[in-house]
Amino acid sequence: MECNRRRRSRSRQDTSRGIDYISRMPIEVLLHIFYFLPLKYWIVMSLVSKQWKYIWTQISILNLDEAELVTGIVRKEISCLSCIASLNHHICQCHQHAVNAARRKFAEIVDRILLFHSGCTIEQFRLSCQHDNQELYAPTIDKWVQFSMTSNIIELELDFSPGMPNNYYEMEGLLVRRNIDCQPYALPRHAFQPKLLKVLTLSFCKFKASSYGAFKSLKRLSLYHVDILDCSIGDLISKCPALEDLSLKYCFHPEKFFVCKQELKIKYLFLMHCMTENRAMFPIAIITPNLLTLTIVGSYLMSTSVKRAIKLINVTIDIEQRFADHAQGNFLASLLLDLFHCHTLALSSWCIQVLPTGDGLHRQLPLPFRNLKHLMLHVGLVKQELPGISCLLRSFPILESLQLKLCTPMNVEWDIFQDMIPNIFEFEAQSYWESQNSPFHCLQNVLKKVKIYGFVGQNTEMEMVKFLLENGKVLETLDVYYYGLNPWASTQEALDYKWFQFRNLVTLMTLPKARSQARVKMTKVYGAYMSVAY
Repeated sequence: MECNRRRRSRSRQDTSRGIDYISRMPIEVLLHIFYFLPLKYWIVMSLVSKQWKYIWTQISILNLDEAELVTGIVRKEISCLSCIASLNHHICQCHQHAVNAARRKFAEIVDRILLFHSGCTIEQFRLSCQHDNQELYAPTIDKWVQFSMTSNIIELELDFSPGMPNNYYEMEGLLVRRNIDCQPYALPRHAFQPKLLKVLTLSFCKFKASSYGAFKSLKRLSLYHVDILDCSIGDLISKCPALEDLSLKYCFHPEKFFVCKQELKIKYLFLMHCMTENRAMFPIAIITPNLLTLTIVGSYLMSTSVKRAIKLINVTIDIEQRFADHAQGNFLASLLLDLFHCHTLALSSWCIQVLPTGDGLHRQLPLPFRNLKHLMLHVGLVKQELPGISCLLRSFPILESLQLKLCTPMNVEWDIFQDMIPNIFEFEAQSYWESQNSPFHCLQNVLKKVKIYGFVGQNTEMEMVKFLLENGKVLETLDVYYYGLNPWASTQEALDYKWFQFRNLVTLMTLPKARSQARVKMTKVYGAYMSVAY
């Protein structure tokens, strides 16, 4: 009996040794493995087994990245010592030939992948390649784009950006190609009507929206460094009836692109440093009854209205500019009054300084925000910010949490537009908060949490903390976050800094409080440092 058991055991072992478990893997497992492999290994893996020869044609996630493939090929083929010795300063003839050959190889691989693809639904398709005036395969790109727009793709990203401003791209210390007169890629003018496409991201290209058909399933559209040559936001969204999320970053668009009389159904709108052909300011006049989140980041603010935003939750307005005039305060106040339904608001230092200069806005906004519970302010706590902070606190009667993110102080300059600084800034900064006699409803009744980031311990910061503690009658916590000293500071400097922060802690703990139970806490932020001159 024992002998028979041993024979059966040996037989099973011999049989298991002859089984090719890799080739017997379920197709779903193999496709999942292929997804994590770089493009160059797809070809290699297809040669390992006959069963794998065309398995890549069924992959539902395609990431065709020119930089990744070309860098790997050039690194292997480059042999010139002068190239290797000065990769970041000079490209010799042999190096350029290797790059051009690698780019042609990339085109051949992409052509093969798209030609033999099984036609199954593609969950994610990403094509990233540089477009310039000396393009080696410009006509081929049109063919790739046509494939992407006519196939069953759910998420699509087309990136034609040139990479770094001075270099084509650099990976692992290898400079692959210089950026030679790069121009945005002109998308083909065809009446594409993708049926399944839900997410579309375009980078460094230009297009005429009027030349395209309907994108009936599209829910998210993200444009980066894109030239929109015609139409308006209303025309664009009319071609995307299901669109909910629209993001434009560093885009060029017509002067009145954001002027639309019809209701827009979008829920999320993100605008960052967009501009017209001639200037970085443009009017906005939209109607968005479904809008949940609005973000505006730019250099200037013109007449801006966002009507019927009754579902609004999050708003961020970040204007980065050194100059302002009286009209800017009115523009900003008018915009904020359109957004009074929001629950969370974030404002930059420029906004805070400009707001109270509008007509009749010295004390507070004419309409109180009855829904706003969370406020985030980027401030340097300079003199010109104090009236704006005061105006905002009075305008938000149910404010529950306040965040102050301390940044580099910067006073907005007014004299370029008018003869003198607005008279609302005629006060002594050191005694400003003590002079505020009229009540702040939020401080007396609802403000429970305050967080201050980037705390140093300067007089303006201490005065702000003192004001909040003395007037916060229901305040529960005031958390102060400070940066550690830079790691290259001397031992003596490190000791002085610790003593400096200890004194800050003692000062904070001994400040008078309107609510004795209010907790004050100082926390060091790791990974962020300040200079020795504190």
